[in-house]
Amino acid sequence: MASIDAAKDYGSDHMPSPLPRSETDVSHNYSLLDYYGMDGFDVHDQGSETSYVKVSKDVPLSKNEGDGAIFPPPVEVTGSEEPPALQPPTDSKQASSALLSYKPVVSEIDKKSILHSDYDMYGFKKDSSFFDSSKKQYNEWFGEYADQLVQQKKKWKVLLKNNGLGYSTGLPSRFPPKSDKAKKLVRKGIPPEWRGEAWFFYAGGLERLHKNVGVYEKIVADTDGVTNKDTEVIERDLNRTFPDNIHFNSSILSDEKIETEKIKSLRRVLVAFAHYQPQIGYCQSLNFLAGLLLLFMNEERSFWMLVIMTERILPKVHSANLEGVHTDQGVLMLCVKEYIPRLWQIIGKNFEGAVLSDDKILTRLPPVTLVTSSWFMSVFIGVLPIESVLRIWDILWYEGSKTIFRISLTIFRLCLDHPQFSNEEKKQSDSSESEQIELFQFMQSFPKSITDPNLLVDKCFKKIGGYGFGFLSQDEINKCREFVAQQRSKLRNKALVTAEMSDMEREALKIPETPEIHDVYGFHKSVMNGVAWNKHLSSKMKSKFRKHKP
Repeated sequence: MASIDAAKDYGSDHMPSPLPRSETDVSHNYSLLDYYGMDGFDVHDQGSETSYVKVSKDVPLSKNEGDGAIFPPPVEVTGSEEPPALQPPTDSKQASSALLSYKPVVSEIDKKSILHSDYDMYGFKKDSSFFDSSKKQYNEWFGEYADQLVQQKKKWKVLLKNNGLGYSTGLPSRFPPKSDKAKKLVRKGIPPEWRGEAWFFYAGGLERLHKNVGVYEKIVADTDGVTNKDTEVIERDLNRTFPDNIHFNSSILSDEKIETEKIKSLRRVLVAFAHYQPQIGYCQSLNFLAGLLLLFMNEERSFWMLVIMTERILPKVHSANLEGVHTDQGVLMLCVKEYIPRLWQIIGKNFEGAVLSDDKILTRLPPVTLVTSSWFMSVFIGVLPIESVLRIWDILWYEGSKTIFRISLTIFRLCLDHPQFSNEEKKQSDSSESEQIELFQFMQSFPKSITDPNLLVDKCFKKIGGYGFGFLSQDEINKCREFVAQQRSKLRNKALVTAEMSDMEREALKIPETPEIHDVYGFHKSVMNGVAWNKHLSSKMKSKFRKHKP
């Protein structure tokens, strides 16, 4: 996909009719989909040079097996579909199983108790060097936010009642069908104590559970005591999962280091997942996805939600060759190029400062993708403060994977509008190496300061006073994913792109880790060291960080 000007060069015969949409400050009344009708590139080797020849969009692409396969469009639940009205299994034997038991982390919002505690309502430390926050700062924000949560829950109760879904005790297990009213409330936030039930309902978890009754328990039994490469890495990562949370790290509250129940549950979920999804196995960041789910639901539900996440929300993102990461980063960069052109002029370069041409964007993504890749793999865990992460997940399970792209564009715009970014942008006129590093560091650290989730969500969706990225549809994202995957597949078949690490990249993995280049929990260190589309880029980044470290 090319920019608007490049698209015009192809002539009107190649352009489909524009999709109708309302004008916003970023949409310009055109869609990324408008350009999928353009001819793509075929690749022919001519000696040592590579030439790009246009091929008709009507020519079918070969679908190779394995890594070369065309990226499958994820099956998303559309807004018009009503989740199945199913109830959880009631088998008494299952209900008594330890795998299915769950003690809510958040049972009610006690504002006074939370304000006096050193931990938030989810068990995370308020004093956090990760996010440069203190208990005082947290309490100043939460004092007002807690009142909002109370009012928001009242609105949810009214919506449930109006849909004939009133409940007397416990948690609601069914929620209203998808509608404009429900979507508006979801974007304003799901009550924390209802979050697990709502996520599971809107993600289609009940249907998945009913089709696989007893499957999780059987997998856990079959994998008990199993030792392999996946389990070895899982064991290493267990105690690295949320080290600032009392439910995962017992040493926070006691001098005695013991394994918490959440860690035991996390082990079973991850081992079962690696067994159930052998094409993925275990990949760093899955521990954080599963860990966050376990704060809001039992093991079995967390397992199936992790399956749904990797199959439908983030297809192939956690696969062994990380092709889904490459694809989604290509989609994100194309979105930035079209919808935030001013930012693209700054970041749309390789590390030497050369502007990436249209035909090189998908093969050599810019260095900023070393930051944004973790946004997708972790779904913003460790990137944003926890309440902002949870509000994004509320929307994600209701609206689909387009949410990740919308929020990513919003973070980019917030960075672009920040005074410090503007100062760094002015320095870019010299294009010096140190100034590129400073800009890179700012885009990595800034999201950690977005404590107020209302700011992030409002900026994302509001057309007046916001950026209006709500126009970016799931259909648009799905087709853009398919387009990027097709182009990468054709290029890979001609050996211009490789999904495997080169010898140089493997050598880069031996370089000692530098904390400044990684996000707070460090879950994506080995992943980001070997980003396949930027050959040896991680090694360059590390050496430059050392060189310019104050």
